[in-house]
Amino acid sequence: MNNLVSDWRKFYSSNLLYFSIFVFFWALFALTNSGVDSSEGLFHYKVAVQIIKHGQLGFDTPQDGIFQIAPNGRTYAGHEIGNTLFLLPTALINVILENILSRFISQETIEKFQQFILSFQAGIYVSLTATIFLAILRIGFSKAVISSLLATLCLALTTYLWTYSRNLFDGVLSTTLLTSAFFLILRYRQTNNLKFLVGCFICLGFAFITRITMILAIGVSFAYLLSLNRSSIATRLREISLATFTLIPFFIWQSWYNYLRTGIFYKSPVQTDVYAGNNALDGNIFVGISGLLFSPGKSIFIYAPLLILSVILFKKFYQEYKKEAIYIATITILWLLLHAKLRNWYGAAGWGPRHLLTIVPIAFLPFAVNIEFVLQKTALRIATIFLASFGFILALSSIISNWHFRMVYALERGIATLEVNNDFIWNFWQSQPIDMISGAYGNIMRILTHAPIITIKDTYSEANEYASSTINLWSNSLLYAGVPWYLVVVLVTPLLILMFVSARTILRSQYE
Repeated sequence: MNNLVSDWRKFYSSNLLYFSIFVFFWALFALTNSGVDSSEGLFHYKVAVQIIKHGQLGFDTPQDGIFQIAPNGRTYAGHEIGNTLFLLPTALINVILENILSRFISQETIEKFQQFILSFQAGIYVSLTATIFLAILRIGFSKAVISSLLATLCLALTTYLWTYSRNLFDGVLSTTLLTSAFFLILRYRQTNNLKFLVGCFICLGFAFITRITMILAIGVSFAYLLSLNRSSIATRLREISLATFTLIPFFIWQSWYNYLRTGIFYKSPVQTDVYAGNNALDGNIFVGISGLLFSPGKSIFIYAPLLILSVILFKKFYQEYKKEAIYIATITILWLLLHAKLRNWYGAAGWGPRHLLTIVPIAFLPFAVNIEFVLQKTALRIATIFLASFGFILALSSIISNWHFRMVYALERGIATLEVNNDFIWNFWQSQPIDMISGAYGNIMRILTHAPIITIKDTYSEANEYASSTINLWSNSLLYAGVPWYLVVVLVTPLLILMFVSARTILRSQYE
């Protein structure tokens, strides 16, 4: 018993830093959440509820959204199952709450409450991503606590990861899974412990059944595994075999799920003509590359500006960590080329280049690993301050306002379209980032001057218009809905306390 207590204390002590990091970011993202989610994740959640309530993947009747009728006559989600699997606990909680609350309040009120709970799940994904990213820096690259924390704050708050902490787009989950896989394969290289190798490919398996483009990450991870120096061919074969066998159940599932939905085991619905407008690989790759890298509306360097320093510092990173640098460069280039070839490379109704979100933490590493070096060089330090400041202002603007609301508003004004040749992408002064910054500024002035809120035709509710025209936080929305201010304070205060306590624990850990 004493040994068990001792082991638990040792485990708690050694992992307190990472637990505190997770709590800090979870509380931060919870505080800055909007309380609603208008992403495709709502359809993934609908399948999760169907599984919980009826034990079925499909529906007897046609459904709106990303659903389509399969050869067997039933309706299934066109997207993959991964996001739905991770939404099952939330769906279970919401179903239990529905059964309890249905005796006292209306179904409409219950659904709003359920959507409110659901809206916090993406923040959990991004909090895990930030925690694992810091673990990569601390354990994988032996960086100090403060420099690792600073780099993680830059990742979380100066890129569009912050914005996507309020969005259940399945690329957010893929970001968490890819970051986890990279951490685990680094740990395997350091320890030769096979549990890390299995864990890596379990994460990649779940990533694959979340978005099939994650096959690229699987291929790059195998290449990284083969690049490791091993004493014998037998050891190398054991590694490859174990990784392959770990992935087999996921490929079997995907093949069966494909066959169920399309009648062809190797073809997902997202590869069919139904989704060709978004996913067909017949786009102009040169337009896609130039747009994803240089367009004022969709450039990755605008939505994650510190990646510019990752490019500048890549040579230094390569000299110190050759194999990891090749991994990062390979997956980044392959990811860019694949999505540049898409007909809808710009992500349509998305905030920034949403398809590239998944690789942002990995691509961020050359900068993050060298942040101590950056702070010692005047030119790099000034560049970091400038780029991080712009990234933070843009990310904060997207939190103050609502990118989806602003896009619909722009569509109504004729500024944006869902086509590639639109001002939201190519016209600097009417681009999505400029529109968001000016929109956030307009929101603040609207509050100060008591100006009328923006109204649009395609809106979910008056409350959505109000929040999107002022401060798009759940606390503000609750006040507008008539919830007493002291109850809102009661809800907000624990999150502020959690942030304070976890931040204090993190700062103390640098001396331990």
